[in-house]
Amino acid sequence: MSVITISRGTFSGGNILATRLAEKLGFNCVSREELSDEATKLGVPVGKLQMAMVKPPRVYRRMGRERDQYLACMTMLLCEKILEGNLVYHGHTGHLLLPGISNILRIRVLADMEFRIKSVSDRLKVGRDKAKDYISNVDTDRDKWIKFLYGVDWHDPLHYDLVVNLDQTGIDNAATGLCTMAELPDFKLTPASKMAIQNLYLSSKAHFTLTADSRTSYADIKVIANDGTVQVNYLPQQSEVAPYVEEVLSGIEGIREVHTTVAQTSLLYIQEKFDPESSQFKYIANLARKWDAVVELMKMVNVGDQSTQEELSPGIQPGSYKPRPASAEYNGGIEDDEVAESHLDSDTARYLDRLNNIGCEGGNSTFFGNVETLLHSLQRRTNYSMIILGNLFLSKQESVRKRQKAEMRSLFSDNLNIPVVDAEELQEQFKFGTKQIFKLIAALSVAAIIFAGVFTLQVPIINFLTGEAYKGYRVLAILLVVALTPAFAFSYGTFAKQVLKILRLE
Repeated sequence: MSVITISRGTFSGGNILATRLAEKLGFNCVSREELSDEATKLGVPVGKLQMAMVKPPRVYRRMGRERDQYLACMTMLLCEKILEGNLVYHGHTGHLLLPGISNILRIRVLADMEFRIKSVSDRLKVGRDKAKDYISNVDTDRDKWIKFLYGVDWHDPLHYDLVVNLDQTGIDNAATGLCTMAELPDFKLTPASKMAIQNLYLSSKAHFTLTADSRTSYADIKVIANDGTVQVNYLPQQSEVAPYVEEVLSGIEGIREVHTTVAQTSLLYIQEKFDPESSQFKYIANLARKWDAVVELMKMVNVGDQSTQEELSPGIQPGSYKPRPASAEYNGGIEDDEVAESHLDSDTARYLDRLNNIGCEGGNSTFFGNVETLLHSLQRRTNYSMIILGNLFLSKQESVRKRQKAEMRSLFSDNLNIPVVDAEELQEQFKFGTKQIFKLIAALSVAAIIFAGVFTLQVPIINFLTGEAYKGYRVLAILLVVALTPAFAFSYGTFAKQVLKILRLE
């Protein structure tokens, strides 16, 4: 099975190319406009959202709930089409509706302005100037629309596998070339990516169903699905929706269990392997309780070089990789990527159980892909208060692992308006042991010595700082003040920080 998404501008020829490509490959073809029409029939206020784009930002920023419903519905409809068979989708940025799904061929179609002007003039029967103004206005509105929905610049080529300029290449020739690329193993959906699509379909359908039911439509919810288990998180002030969630979702085929958790916010914990007995658990749980948050676990599989299959523990969900013999020819991971019988490994399951016992479980997911792809996925998710990076790049040497993890943290910090912390640093912030006791005693000693010295020797110090007899040492007096003031502030602050740790008020 294959999925091709084509992002197109106004009258750039992308829709014709998508249709031609689908005909050559024998794939189904669907456009954003078709899915929007279906969403409108299901009660989604698509027109209201689109009209809001021409109004000031303060207007459409208040439509977060309508935006979430639109995204949930469009994702659900697109996943339905994908699960029916091979698909070519053309619209603005269809691949952004499928965060974390690997092996999708993402294409951006460009065309010369003269080509676009001629297309508009022929279609709308208008002059050159009006056609140019029309294109400019539509492009501006489309940029706002993508920014509103996904918070990204869709012109960035990093969002695509291939950028096709139809300036010199005819549509038929472009379609022929893309047919060859679409047949590559890299762009065939693996069992893991199919499972990820099924999970995304189930979560988006559950989310949309909850937003469409009057009993739960007003709630600010977050939905995660994993192998038939649906996790629904809601705010404490909206706890009255809890009794209705399971009833509303009862009619959705494929849901085996529904879990509900109340929390103010979510923490995303990313690792390659979760150990429920690790010392970091209690610090993550402690932070979650203090913030009244849930912890969502994300297992990141095959980070780094995607052409190298790594040996992983059996039972990884939704697919497990087996090592490929060195002599084997690379096939895109299709044969190696087999769905395991157990979709959730025992360590992750026990980790979730421990979180559930303290009321902090926020669900779990598995991400197949590299750091850049994960970043694009997270840019759609704006409801995390913090991202915690745990054990990653485990197949690398320690020095390489530290460097790549630091680069990952820097990339996320620069592009996401969310604090990104290292799990080890977080543990250090909460930990109180021998090292912290020494810090407390040392800081208190330094602060006490400075404090006692200043108040015991007030008169000599004042004379030294202001007296005429020491006028020649004025520079030394200034240096003394400059040195002692921050030294006292730092030592007293360190002491206070350790005391707050003892009192659990840090």
